[in-house]
Amino acid sequence: MRLLLPLAILAATLAVGTAHAADLPAAAAVCANCHGTDGRKDGPIPAIAGKPAVLIASKLRDFKADKIANATVMPRLVKGLTEAEIDTVATYFAAIR
Repeated sequence: MRLLLPLAILAATLAVGTAHAADLPAAAAVCANCHGTDGRKDGPIPAIAGKPAVLIASKLRDFKADKIANATVMPRLVKGLTEAEIDTVATYFAAIR
């Protein structure tokens, strides 16, 4: 019995730690390739985790409308997203702390 409680706590902790990857919306899967499933990928790709949803959605809409000069692949990646999918992606990454 003494071992059961620590094991239960460990199992619950591991389940919470993997929740973001399991809850990744389909529309955000393409983002995860460069930004990571948690929006914090290292390197030259900007972190998007925890940024305001309004900011993320605005940037995605600007990329989709080709309003950002010298953008690399972002305009092509967001072209296929609907307005609802853009909002879903923005909300998902904004909620990550």
